[in-house]
Amino acid sequence: MKVRYYYYPGMLLTKEIAVYLNLVACRFKQYTANLLKKNNIGLTPEQFLTIDILWNQGPMPQFRIAEAMQKDKNSVTNLVDALEKKQLVERIRDKNDRRSNLVTLTPRAEAMKNGTKQFGISMLDDLLKGIDEKELQSFLATLKKIDQAMADGRLSEESSDL
Repeated sequence: MKVRYYYYPGMLLTKEIAVYLNLVACRFKQYTANLLKKNNIGLTPEQFLTIDILWNQGPMPQFRIAEAMQKDKNSVTNLVDALEKKQLVERIRDKNDRRSNLVTLTPRAEAMKNGTKQFGISMLDDLLKGIDEKELQSFLATLKKIDQAMADGRLSEESSDL
């Protein structure tokens, strides 16, 4: 039985897309959290993403992490605090700007890198199994267009009065 959340027959296509974007984002976060817990990774999805950003891009100020994750600075401060308690990151003074701290990975986080990254890749491969690459490329292109429209602050004439 297919469960439809907040759906009714005849729903506008645009509204159905918005509902499913939200639903899939929430469900993906829950799915990821459950698998991280089940596999004893010891990270929340947001913590995993934070560390992955640092694995890929190296040490950076908290505000850059916030930009990369589309999160407010206070949320990232809480994430970094939690990762510091787990001894996975540390804040170090930026040599180029004494007013700023860089978030950097600890040797413990670096030691987790290969196994944890492979876990993330395998998790996504399992999730996307059965969807051909052409469909995935098209889906990704559509998501990028939606993201760009939001980044541009694009509003139609009808919705600008809302």
